[in-house]
Amino acid sequence: METALMVGEKPKVASKIAAALGDYSTKENRGVTNYVVETGERRIIIAPAVGHIFNLEQVGDGWDYPVFDVEWQPIFETEDGSDYVKKYYNNLKDQAEKAESYINACDYDLEGSVIGYNVIKHLADPPEERIERMKFSTLTQGDLQEAFDDMGSLDRGMTDAGITRHIMDFYYGVNVSRALMKAVQDNDRYETLSTGRVQGPALKVLAEKEREVQEFEPDPYWEIFLHHEEFDAKFQTEEGDRIWNEEEAENAFTAVQGEEKARVSNIKINNYTHKPPIPFNLTGLQKEASSQFNLAPKKTQSIAQSLYEDGLISYPRTESQKLPPKLGYKKLLGKLKNQDKYEDRAEKVLKKDKEDNLYTTQGSKEDDAHPAIYPTGEFPSGLSKMEGKVYDLIVKRFFAVFGEPAKRQSLTMTLDVLGFDFEAKSKVTKERNWFELYDPYVNVEEAELPGVEEGETLDVEGFDLEEKETQPPNRYGQSRIVSELEKKNLGTKATRAATIDRLYNRNYIENKPIEVTDLGMTIVDTLEQHCPDLLSEELTREFEEKMEAIRDSDETRDSVIQDAQDELEEMLSKFKEKQKEIGEELVETIDSERKRRRRLGPCQECEDGKLRIIKSSGSRFVGCSNYPDCENTYPLPGDGKIESLDEACDECGTPRIKVIRKNSKPYSMCIDPDCATKDDW
Repeated sequence: METALMVGEKPKVASKIAAALGDYSTKENRGVTNYVVETGERRIIIAPAVGHIFNLEQVGDGWDYPVFDVEWQPIFETEDGSDYVKKYYNNLKDQAEKAESYINACDYDLEGSVIGYNVIKHLADPPEERIERMKFSTLTQGDLQEAFDDMGSLDRGMTDAGITRHIMDFYYGVNVSRALMKAVQDNDRYETLSTGRVQGPALKVLAEKEREVQEFEPDPYWEIFLHHEEFDAKFQTEEGDRIWNEEEAENAFTAVQGEEKARVSNIKINNYTHKPPIPFNLTGLQKEASSQFNLAPKKTQSIAQSLYEDGLISYPRTESQKLPPKLGYKKLLGKLKNQDKYEDRAEKVLKKDKEDNLYTTQGSKEDDAHPAIYPTGEFPSGLSKMEGKVYDLIVKRFFAVFGEPAKRQSLTMTLDVLGFDFEAKSKVTKERNWFELYDPYVNVEEAELPGVEEGETLDVEGFDLEEKETQPPNRYGQSRIVSELEKKNLGTKATRAATIDRLYNRNYIENKPIEVTDLGMTIVDTLEQHCPDLLSEELTREFEEKMEAIRDSDETRDSVIQDAQDELEEMLSKFKEKQKEIGEELVETIDSERKRRRRLGPCQECEDGKLRIIKSSGSRFVGCSNYPDCENTYPLPGDGKIESLDEACDECGTPRIKVIRKNSKPYSMCIDPDCATKDDW
């Protein structure tokens, strides 16, 4: 009987595949559980990976640039904190040696293709015709069994596209990051700097918004409000509700001030429909979870992946906004109906099928690997509070796409006061329809005006004149910048949130909404001046399109990688010519950023001293800038990154800081160890 090695992306996934394929036995090897299934034709060993087992490293030593000679190496040999991977590597190696055929059963996307292929290639190196591919969108028993029965050959296009992405990301990330750090070292400074193929253009998008905000000059304007006991109305001119001339505003306000009556001069009613929402793709889910739960995109992605691995939702890293009928709407709705929490909503949708065929609202984006995100109907258990919220959001969005459009009505009422027009507006829902399926996540304005008729006179409580000024454009929030990167085709659904997270970690951006730091702005300004192609959206997008062409077999991996190498060599050659000059610009900002980040606030023990973080002899503490005249000090935690919160403790008045430690949740504290806020510590 032939032996086949099936590679699962993670231990939990491997166990689900085994359970779906029928009777299985388990076998421990090197502390790893393998699952053995016999089909009659062959003996299948389902062995788990733990994500990537291999990553790219340069061949040979040296820290110069450019470097293009790379190879795949076991991740535990190259990355700190990856020792846990070793036992999975050794187990996969043992199983690969026993096998005559191989199955990649990792997630069906670029990363999953690369993970499984690298295990098979580097631990067994079989002929391609001995490699098969399972393709599934959920980890339910039925879908996994169907994927096994319909297995195809090696997905060469997707695998090559994934490998190309890794190589190109290495080329750009390692080489450009080294170039920046070499430039700084030429000026006797040492700082960890990085950029990359997507990271650079993403930072540029944020920097352009930051410039808009910083260069914005506000214009003053005035608004006049009429107050009725049930509503407010706003003064209107031919240009709108803002008055740009102060004298004109004062004159109008003086004229109406003291008037106690207003005549209803015009009523406009508009009946319209509010269409149901489209199904979630990953970006849509991240955007909605940010709006509803204030969740960062990376956290939403992590939760969605966990729900997928629990078999509760379909594969989340999808671009698709479509739910094809072949999914079996009635079957999914029937399973959800069995969950008490969703019984009524599922019944409403299923009732629609008796009167008309089920259909869903569909978006425009497609993904040839996976449909939009949908619940599988499997019963959830053991979910954390936030996992439960995200799951609920996904289920109710699924219901909502089957709903009928909501019927809404807007009403605009114009009030005449001495020939001056004031306008009041309302929007109300007349028939909720899909709103009922999506509650409590419906976010629409509901404001109803009293029932009045044209010509009717209403009592006025008073008037207000308010001076305001135009506001700068809004900075990007995390979910909005992820959406912007998607629009610009920068990065992938799986990497965009991680790219933004990396910019935070490098101190190129801070706060929420996102502000670009002086260091981030200098990186962009310097590269724009000396090597603008390193920040080029067009070039990045061009290579994204080429990788899609590889996936469709319209381009080859080797040709695209060679094009990238040629482009990068030319850019880095220009960079080297001005390396010293670039370094001088970076060092100036690095020094000022270090000082800024170490400033915490005013000293309470002296008149004009400033508290700052001081590092000395391997330790750190807070001291006063007036030392030795002022010897006021405070201790700091011994490890972790310290960030100033630019605020004082309400209890003791000392500055508050944030402490960020690896593998633990950040926390905030004031620097006074004797503060009453620490009594419970």
